[in-house]
Amino acid sequence: MTIDPATAQTIVDNLKDVIEYNINFFDTEGTMVASTDASRIGSFHGAARQAAVDGQTVAVDRRHPYEGAQDGVNVPVVLNDAVVAVIGITGPVNRVRDLGGIIERMTGLMLCANMEQIARFNRRIMTSNLVNLLTLEHKDNELMNALALALDLDLSGPRLALVGRAPGVRLERLNQDRLYEKLCKTCLSFGVPLFAVSPRDFRVYAPQMGQAELDDFVVALRQALAGAVGSQVVLGAGTIQADPDQYWRSYRQACIAARWAGFTDNDQRYRYEQMGTGLLITSMPTEQCQAFVEQVFAGLEPDRIEQFDRVFSVYTRHNGSITHAAQELFIHKNTMQNRLDALARETGYNPRHLSDYPILAAAFELRKYLAYKDIPDESAELSDRPETADQPGGTIDSVS
Repeated sequence: MTIDPATAQTIVDNLKDVIEYNINFFDTEGTMVASTDASRIGSFHGAARQAAVDGQTVAVDRRHPYEGAQDGVNVPVVLNDAVVAVIGITGPVNRVRDLGGIIERMTGLMLCANMEQIARFNRRIMTSNLVNLLTLEHKDNELMNALALALDLDLSGPRLALVGRAPGVRLERLNQDRLYEKLCKTCLSFGVPLFAVSPRDFRVYAPQMGQAELDDFVVALRQALAGAVGSQVVLGAGTIQADPDQYWRSYRQACIAARWAGFTDNDQRYRYEQMGTGLLITSMPTEQCQAFVEQVFAGLEPDRIEQFDRVFSVYTRHNGSITHAAQELFIHKNTMQNRLDALARETGYNPRHLSDYPILAAAFELRKYLAYKDIPDESAELSDRPETADQPGGTIDSVS
């Protein structure tokens, strides 16, 4: 087992807070990798080497000198029945001998805590990489199965993808540990082990569950993530897919559903199957959408289109009642009539004609949808490659 020098230095610094003598940390070859006396770091210490070999405390004084050693005691640190390091105290043997057991136990506890932290972090990275692989149509199945085996996860069985986004927020700029902790706590409380935080969204693969349970899970996710992000979080859910080879379909659907939920500001209809006209609008190519909008509103300034949009929206909300629409806008009904006439005259489409109304409705909706940005442009450019411990979007890695 190799102890990271930074971890070793943290341990000796913490021990120094409770023990007045200099503390030294050695690897099993007798090299000092950390010390409260920085001038000695990197030196060879014969007594530490002997302690590692024998698995016994070695004292150093004038009668028992060792190469590179000063007076003191050197205690082997044993984990899982193996010596993993040696911890030493510099000072008169008669004063520091009794402290050896104390620093050995404290060092062991701190190393165990560090190992547990590394194990948790490795599991987090492997889970994130597995979730990201499952979002891909074409993936390395051997790697996918190896990660699932290492995590002791059974990938068989139907699942659906959930995608959460905070419209207008770049998640990579937030505290990733806090986001992960919130997501982890909520998912595990519902028995959902497959989840990850990416630079652009939250990704969850949930096993098949009843509608009521799924609704409860979604509500809990929204609340937990909103608290971590500090703003509204919208969720989208894809359809249930039978096996891992098809999970990517649910993920793509969930992305579309999340975007539609953010656009419509309707988080109750979060499932792909509930999108209604959203299925049509989100499936249309951007180029054709832009061409259609430009054709309907040809020659009109953006401000003018916005004015007509407000009038048309109120007219729609009141099912074509000019009187009620005028009351909502606090204008005379004749003024409302004139504005509808102007809309018909300047676009060539009359909202009161059944053949023209759906064209205007689609043009206004598509114009707003094209302008909607649920993710800032910088984040939208990031790829969905697997995550690493160092940075998002890199190659698969782990911590050793």
